[in-house]
Amino acid sequence: MNAIDIQNQPDRYVISIDKKGVSQEFMLELLERLQLEQLAQKVDFDESILALGNEINANWWQQNKHRFIKE
Repeated sequence: MNAIDIQNQPDRYVISIDKKGVSQEFMLELLERLQLEQLAQKVDFDESILALGNEINANWWQQNKHRFIKE
């Protein structure tokens, strides 16, 4: 058996991972990340979310650049 085995079934993917290859903690973190990615794909944002993200980043940088650049 391979360390990671993926079976493609009609309605799902079945993934088998050798326990010797990863810890249980890593697997739980990976599954949480997969769940977050699945939820994020369901969210229907329009293009304005990118502008908001840029505004947040610009504001953060203005407030924190002194921590990285000594003027």
